[in-house]
Amino acid sequence: MTHETRSRWEEKNWAAFKERYGMDKFESAGNLERIEIMNSRVGLPTARVKSSDDKWVFLHSSVDPVKEAKKIADSVSTEPGKVIVVYGFALGYLVEALLETVDDRNPLCIIEPDRELFFAAMASRDLRHLILSARVNLILGDSAQKIQHSLFAIYDEAKYSEFVMTGLLGHQTVYSDVYYQSMKCIRDAVSTKLINLKTIITMGPDFVSNTLLNLADYCTHPGVSSLFNRLEGMPVIVVSAGPSLNKNIQLLKEAKGKAAILAVGTAVKALKKWKIEPDFIFSVHPEVTNYDRHFKGVDTGGAALVAEVQSCHMVLESYQGPIFVSGDMAMLKWFGDSIEDKGKIESGGSVANNALVAAYKMGGNPIILVGQDLAYARDGHSHAAGTSYETDVYSGGESLKYFYVKANDGGQLLTDRPFYQFLTFFQHWIKSNPEREYINATEGGAFIEGTKLMTLHEVLAQYCRKTVDVQGIIKEAQDSFKVPTMEPILEKLELRLKDTKKTIADANKAIKHLIALEKACTNRQAKKMQQHLKAVGKIYEKFEKEQHIREAAEWFAKRELHSVFTRTHEAEYLANDNFSNAIDDYSLYYKTIIEGSKSVEDLLYRCIENVRGKMYNG
Repeated sequence: MTHETRSRWEEKNWAAFKERYGMDKFESAGNLERIEIMNSRVGLPTARVKSSDDKWVFLHSSVDPVKEAKKIADSVSTEPGKVIVVYGFALGYLVEALLETVDDRNPLCIIEPDRELFFAAMASRDLRHLILSARVNLILGDSAQKIQHSLFAIYDEAKYSEFVMTGLLGHQTVYSDVYYQSMKCIRDAVSTKLINLKTIITMGPDFVSNTLLNLADYCTHPGVSSLFNRLEGMPVIVVSAGPSLNKNIQLLKEAKGKAAILAVGTAVKALKKWKIEPDFIFSVHPEVTNYDRHFKGVDTGGAALVAEVQSCHMVLESYQGPIFVSGDMAMLKWFGDSIEDKGKIESGGSVANNALVAAYKMGGNPIILVGQDLAYARDGHSHAAGTSYETDVYSGGESLKYFYVKANDGGQLLTDRPFYQFLTFFQHWIKSNPEREYINATEGGAFIEGTKLMTLHEVLAQYCRKTVDVQGIIKEAQDSFKVPTMEPILEKLELRLKDTKKTIADANKAIKHLIALEKACTNRQAKKMQQHLKAVGKIYEKFEKEQHIREAAEWFAKRELHSVFTRTHEAEYLANDNFSNAIDDYSLYYKTIIEGSKSVEDLLYRCIENVRGKMYNG
């Protein structure tokens, strides 16, 4: 291959890469001497790399890389409804072969852990057809977080039934650590998707209801962002309700006034039992049980509440102390700049995740975890004594839902998928934000990578020696907040109410057209079929474009809609799908939108009443 040819391909490949991924050519780290691009026996370029034990390993065949790639591709399932994960891009031969063999509707996710190899490949041959393919999704680098995030974004649980893993054997040999890490990322992406789906199915209506019912309080209380960096350099203790809290909860009395204490709502009753008052209490979950089990009838003293906008509205309505709010529910976009940015707290689904991130954004250092088991105690308990879950005990063994993880004491503990998701979030956050010191003083529970293990007694002796005025910081943040004018918010709510009524009317029109369409199909009236299809299509496009109400309405029937979308995608894979089934599915979709929109309409009326109450009564 001439230098001129290499330069031409390299330039065009990188131009295609920028067009497809919006990224400029990255620079080589100068470690290309361990990579060799050479001609195979048939004259096509192949590649070999030097492994960690200083041996050269071919990533493609040294004889005929195309023939080898075709053989691997022929062993991969060609059925539709799957995500094909390819470990190793190298020079692209396997990706090329898979594009020829697997179903066109199956996306290809290509994990190339070696950026230097990809850099070299861009000059080896013309790769534009692979880079520009909408079916090909390149994931470059060895970051587990990036791999999992990319797989999570691509995997649609309604459209795809599973991941199928394939790849280059040479890659599995040379980059074995990232290979096994990638396998774990696939499992985690699927697990997270399914947990999120289950959460939306079970709590979706509560998310929407509480966001609207909390809106007046959300607007009239300061955001958590008013606390960001206020605790800079201060030790912050995040208290969760794991069973290991029993071992050291009494020591938290000594921490009061020497560190900021952030408690999850689940731990409040246990702390109250020991006459310990946290500085902040966190509330995230939308169910009424969040209020009934953790807040109802509990004197929280001077503790400040930090509540997500979707948190159970009864928590905010009844809370007597200072309140800070946060959240980024999509419905808040309805109001544009009418509502100030309250600050976002990232989460993996656990209120303890929120508390950790808040501790970080408030400036805490070190951040100390207590009662953060993320696993079942060896006697099966999931929570500490004094909590609403103190009698919950798991007595089964290992299964698909329950599995072992490394424990802080060097052994193993059983965990489950939700706990594991929360654990994964902690580890990703700590790895992404390593400039703080993270101490795990749980004295039990699962091991959290990136944390330093200490007893709470050691933490108090080493870090919590100076007096800190957390209550003064809370008061200052509260006093500096000015309640905004509510008229623009009320105007937006009334506009959304009109949108809701229009959505209901449009969905009813769509159903009428679908009834007429079925009749036209039965009678084989082609012209009428086209008319009704066009009318339904316009309404669907309108819903896709004007998402305000449609998205909120869908949260009320996620289970039904998931079933509809799953059947729709399955029907796409069939050659002889019955038109009547398709019409039934679309009819169910629009009926679901109507029911959901009616629920949103009722909530908007209540929300408007609440906002007016704040306007006139303060």
